[in-house]
Order: sequence, then C-alpha cells, then structure tokens
Amino acid sequence: MNPIGKFARADKAFLAASTLLALCYILSLLILWPGVMSPDASSQYAMAMSGVYTDHHPPLMSFVWRYLAQIYPGPAPMFILHISMLYLATAIFLYMFRESRFKWWYAVYPLLPNLVAYTALIVKDTGFTYTYLLSGAIMSYMVVTRTQKYKLPLLAAIILLLFYGTAVKFQAKYILIFFTLGVSYCWANYKFNLKSVSGGIVLYMILMAAITATNGKLVPIGKGSNSWQWVKVYDLSAISIELDRPLYPDYILQQENFDFGKVKQLFRPSEVDPLVFETDAVIRRGKDELQHQQLWDYWFATIKQHPILYLQARARLFSYNLTTSPCERNNPVKFLRQTSLAAVLDIPGVGATLDAGYTIFKIAFRFMWILPLVFLYLYLGIKNFRTSPAAAPLLLFCSSSLSLLVVLFFCSMAGTARYVFLSSCLMHASHGMAFMVWRHKALSATPRIAKPPHLSIVNS
Repeated sequence: MNPIGKFARADKAFLAASTLLALCYILSLLILWPGVMSPDASSQYAMAMSGVYTDHHPPLMSFVWRYLAQIYPGPAPMFILHISMLYLATAIFLYMFRESRFKWWYAVYPLLPNLVAYTALIVKDTGFTYTYLLSGAIMSYMVVTRTQKYKLPLLAAIILLLFYGTAVKFQAKYILIFFTLGVSYCWANYKFNLKSVSGGIVLYMILMAAITATNGKLVPIGKGSNSWQWVKVYDLSAISIELDRPLYPDYILQQENFDFGKVKQLFRPSEVDPLVFETDAVIRRGKDELQHQQLWDYWFATIKQHPILYLQARARLFSYNLTTSPCERNNPVKFLRQTSLAAVLDIPGVGATLDAGYTIFKIAFRFMWILPLVFLYLYLGIKNFRTSPAAAPLLLFCSSSLSLLVVLFFCSMAGTARYVFLSSCLMHASHGMAFMVWRHKALSATPRIAKPPHLSIVNS
C-alpha cells in the first residue's frame, strides 16, 4: 500500500471530523442560544448584578458572571464560556486521535444526550464539569505526547482552570488532588515518584488556600450559608421516619414551624429540598456556631447509634444518581401538548410511541450502565501504567469519577443525574484512551506487528 496515499486519506478523514465538530459547535450555539437559566442560576445572576455574594452558590462564578454581563447581559456569556470549554476539550481529544477511527467518536461527543441535557443549562455543575474536562484534555494530550514545548504555559492554563472549576462546586475539592498530581506528574517529566507526589500535594494545598481566601474576600461576614447542614438534616429526617420519632437537636424541635407530621408528609427520599427550601420551611437553618455544633454532634451520635439505617438512607439517596436520567423532566409528550403540534398527539399511536421511546431513552442513558466501565478502565490503567502513556490520563479520569461517586454517597443532600454529570463526561471521554491502553498492550504482545510507540498508541 502506498504510505503517502494512506496518510493523505488520514488527513482528509481528520479534516472531515474536524469540520463536523465545528459544525456541531455552530449548530449547538444557534439551537441552544442563549442558554437556560436554572433557578440556582437566577439567584447567582442576581448576586452578580448586585455585587453582594453569599456562599450558598459559588461566589466566584457570580463574580466572573458580573463582568461577563457587562459585555452582554443575561445567560449568554456564561453559556458561551461553558460550551466553548466543552468543544475545545473535544477538539483536543479529536486531535489526539487524528490517526484513529476514534476521531469520529470525539467529533460527535458533545452531541451525546448525557451532555446535551446540561450544556444549555447555566448551573454550577456544568461549569465545574467542562472546566475539569478541558483541564483533563490538555493534560491527556501532554502525557500521551510527552509534551515539552510550551509545557509551562499549558500547565499554567490547567492550574487556572482548576482554580475556577474547584471554586464553583463544593465536591470538586475531593477530586482536585488527582488533577494536581497530574500537573506535578507532567512537570516532573512524566515520572511518578516521591517528588511528583509531593509537588501535587503542595499544589493542592496552595489552590485550596487560594480558593478559601478568594471566597472569604467575596463573601461578607454573616453571609455564609453553611449549606453542609442540610446533608445532616436529610440523614436525621430519614432515620427519624424509619423509627417514627423525631431525632433532631433541641433547637430544631423548638423552631416555630417544626412539625414532625409535616416532616413525614414532605420528606422525599430523593432530596431534602421540600423540608428546608420552602418559604415556610418546616426545618430552618441553624442561626449560629453553637447551633451548628449541636447539629453536628447530634448527627454524629445518631449515626453511631443507628449505622445500618444511616447507610440504608445514604444508599437509597445515592441510587437516584445512578437511576435518574438527564432527561427525567423533559417528556416530549408533555412538551408537545403545550405547543401548536398538540393535535399530532391525537393521531392513533403517535403519543404512545413517543412516550414509549422516551421511556427507553431515559433508561438507556442512566449512569448505572456506565458504572462498570469505571472499574474496568481503572483496572486497565493500573495494570498498564508503566507500559502505556495513555494509562495515566485514563487513571486520572477513572479515579476522579469514582471519588466523586464516593463523595456523593456520603455528602449529598439530593440524588440526580446532574450530580454525576462530571463522571459521565469523563467516562465517555475515556473510551478512546481505554482503547489506546488495550491496543498498545495487544501490539506490544505481538512482535510481528510491533510499531514505533508514537504510532502504536494512536493507530487503531
């Protein structure tokens, strides 16, 4: 076979895949414009416009939004920021796999229903996810290609992205360590040793200190929301309902609106919201540090006394992350009923077909189908860490995904597909790297078709 002709066809295929990705970006901008303001985003935008921040929502996101809104008001600037990070990350993956058939996977990656469901939604989960995805894409390219040129500015860009992405999502601090270790691994000439581990830990502490200082600067004294307490309230409420007696610290039992009958009536296994976020909430937040400490102490004593009930409540809440679909609330039949196309649903079989298709769609895109891949890819990455350059980014993505799931099990106050959005994005971005690792091992085990490392990694 003529090698020149082979490379020419590869170049044409890469150009075609790149063109497809660019068209997807343009169409996504046009179709999803100007983005959808979630209720949380409305609160954040109000903070941005007022310049007065609280820590119930990430103050840095509102701070950035405040200045973006001076260029163009409303959700559009934040929408452009999020979707551009998604497509830039995807373009990096596509370039990495330009000589592989996997380039076509990345050409359509942003159109995966799991991603489209949240791309237009202005919410901290989207900003956090796409920031970390872009950081991971840059790092993956650097590791696989052993980048030396422009290493410093690339690592500086990753650190800046990690600073923002961690600041906009509470749970991000639990997975940041994997990315700071990755940065240090790149800086240490792609060697995993005591020096790179120490550097990653130091960088983690520096970033967390910088985020804490920034939040302290933006949020005035007395504006802290201490939202962590709603996780404890959920746990105590779940255990109380199981035992049919109110198990709360005295300051909650003595609140004017508290009524255990209402707690049992309003409690949802999937979220704490009806108990605490309504105007006349049946449970109010603690007023001071003394009440916060009372809640913590009472919660700790209760879970020690009822560990099985606690774990059962946590497992039940966590199950909603695995079994809820990103399109759970977007039934097309209900939507069409409110449009001029409502008459179409009266045609025999149309409504039922759409409803059945929607049900299948919801089931197909639950995270529970992806969960086994987290463990499979983690095993691949660990086993081939020293033999395949793609194993390190594969480990980065899988470790981060798994850690987020563990954090959600113990620290979440609700269960929804949105909370596992990062894990979903990282795992779908990992398919090509998992194939890299597997293919590299297969080629290495077959001497007669052995190729130079730079080809055996990316060619499929």
